[in-house]
Amino acid sequence: MLDVRRLRLLSALARHGTIAEVARTVGYSASAVSQSLSLLEREAGMPLLERDGRHVRLTPAAHRLVARADRVLAELDAAEAELAAEQGSVRGSLIVGAFPSAGARLVAPAVRALASRHPDLECSVREHEPEDGIPLLRSGELDLLVSESYDDVRPAPAGGLEQHLLVTEPLLLALPAAAEQTVELAELADAPWISGVTGTQYVGAVERACRAADFTPRIAHRADDATLILGLVGAGLGVGLVPELACTPYTGVHYARALPAPRAATSSRSCATGRRGARRSPPCWPSWRRSSRYRRITTA
Repeated sequence: MLDVRRLRLLSALARHGTIAEVARTVGYSASAVSQSLSLLEREAGMPLLERDGRHVRLTPAAHRLVARADRVLAELDAAEAELAAEQGSVRGSLIVGAFPSAGARLVAPAVRALASRHPDLECSVREHEPEDGIPLLRSGELDLLVSESYDDVRPAPAGGLEQHLLVTEPLLLALPAAAEQTVELAELADAPWISGVTGTQYVGAVERACRAADFTPRIAHRADDATLILGLVGAGLGVGLVPELACTPYTGVHYARALPAPRAATSSRSCATGRRGARRSPPCWPSWRRSSRYRRITTA
């Protein structure tokens, strides 16, 4: 009998390419992952990995096994979902990953509502960006991920997962001085800009917005957290683009719409992402209803 947890590790190795990256994703040591995969080879009765020094490659048999295992794992998630749906109450555990502003504005109120309506459900929230949250979702370390993406910026790969759009919102200019409701981006060509940490989707959104206004931004500061971005703006240290979801009142910060509104700066999208087969699970896929401004998590 093939162990399900070891099959998940093999599937993760097929996606990430190295045992070290799999270990980082699932929170195990590299030696523990390697030992688990060796046990899976014994269970399969044939080699699944080709070892070349410190590198490993999946054998053709392993690739075929992964293709079937992914379908099996999806069916197991679906079976657990059906069993949960037949219970008289929603119970179990739900681990939700979310980027900070969505965690505060969308997920936290939802978790409070879930705790009130379903006291047998244990819900935990963890801060994650899509770049690191999606691998954790695939490995089973997260049950649901609320992530963001931007128009015209390539999102983190989510193949094999299901995504549900929650809200689409504009990116607004955050300025350190009072301004009109709309501001020409070109007027800020000489201003110090605040962008994101290299490698994140937010960086691409800022760069594309400025390029559409025919200038390259002079990046003075880099930050991932919206609160830090607003703090820098409020201190008069730069200007930035912030998703409307994160545009909370902040001393010294004024918000305005950018003109022209290039596609990259038109909107950011917040999505709920989960593993296929888990969507029928009451804890994992609650319904989402639109409030006066944003959608909130509620149970059906």
